[in-house]
Amino acid sequence: MGIENTTKISRYYDYFRDKEVVFTKANLIFLRMDPRQIYLKCNGGQWPCIINSTSLQVAKVIVGTSSGAYVEINKKKETPVSLRFCFIDEDGSPIFFFVNCTVTEIKPYQGSNELAIVTLTFTQRPPDDLIARIGEFVEVNENFNIRKEERIAINKNSMRELGILKEESVIFIANVPRRCILKDVSFGGARVMLLGIPKFLQDKIVQLRLLFSDTNEQVALNGSIVNAVFMEGRKDISIVNIQFNPNEIPMSYKFHINRYITSYQKKIIENQMKNAEAAAKAAEEEAKKAEEAKAAREKKIAESMAAEKEGEKNAALAKAAANAGESAEKPEEGTTSNENAENNAPATEASEASDSGEKKSEKKASEGSDEVIDTEGHEFIKSAAEEKAETLKSKLDNQLESTIANATDISSTAENSNPNL
Repeated sequence: MGIENTTKISRYYDYFRDKEVVFTKANLIFLRMDPRQIYLKCNGGQWPCIINSTSLQVAKVIVGTSSGAYVEINKKKETPVSLRFCFIDEDGSPIFFFVNCTVTEIKPYQGSNELAIVTLTFTQRPPDDLIARIGEFVEVNENFNIRKEERIAINKNSMRELGILKEESVIFIANVPRRCILKDVSFGGARVMLLGIPKFLQDKIVQLRLLFSDTNEQVALNGSIVNAVFMEGRKDISIVNIQFNPNEIPMSYKFHINRYITSYQKKIIENQMKNAEAAAKAAEEEAKKAEEAKAAREKKIAESMAAEKEGEKNAALAKAAANAGESAEKPEEGTTSNENAENNAPATEASEASDSGEKKSEKKASEGSDEVIDTEGHEFIKSAAEEKAETLKSKLDNQLESTIANATDISSTAENSNPNL
């Protein structure tokens, strides 16, 4: 069994398990059930019975009070029993299967002392053959009640799905056959086009006959014309709406309409699912593109920020390098000034202690700078110690010159006072 049939059977069992089907003659024909092959089996015996109704959980059968089945189940109601169903396949071969049950109720049938109706409850899920037949039957009747006026336009696709060979059909009006063309059909009626004048067709009793190719069956649909109008642009052709008699609509016709509606619904659902999948895929792709664009934008921002930080870092490094270069140049100039101070210190005739003091003063002069002097095209920084040393030197020079001047004056005075010398 295919996946599609398995899904359909599961849906039937879930939705229609408690829906009861009464086995009238028309229903037995539609379900292709052989009522003569229905048996009730218990305690090793098997007795024929009449099936009254069934759902996918409970069945009701009619047995004679004198039959062995009635005697056996009356002995002990908890006795396990089996109900045998028999359906006729499309090729005419019988299909048998048993359903395990327990007896839940026994009561007289319509007050009779000779017949009893026995209620049987299934102890497990019934076979798929029973679910498929009963489920489809219930679905057809429910759609007939809910979607009675839903119209199916006649075209090549719908004709193929419905099993109708051609648009042309036959309609009997007052027992007179006339040819017509189908325009649309529904569970409860049809719309056809035929020769005639609307006022002579209104409210007429009709019978529309349709031939279905898949079952090779012609169905007769009894009803009446509820509306008739001229075809646009024509005064000899009428379009009439037919309403079928609800209690006389054949089950085979209902089956064909239901099959088209369910297949059409299935296609709509499949298309909706495909559209939903395509929309979800498109949304996913859009989200992916948005994420990629966001990631690219964030990456670009990060690269820009990194470049800015790198530029700031390089600028800071350049500034630091420049400051370091200036700092490095100042000690070199101090060293040159110190060396020049040492080399350019004038020789004096003072004592070694004075020379030592001058050297110490020149050494201290290299530690600070207050004034810039120019020597041989170079700039040197003169320290306070050097200025002190020069001041001391000048003072000593002045004292020496004063001493020499005094000595010269004394010598001149002596010569003047003693000419003989």
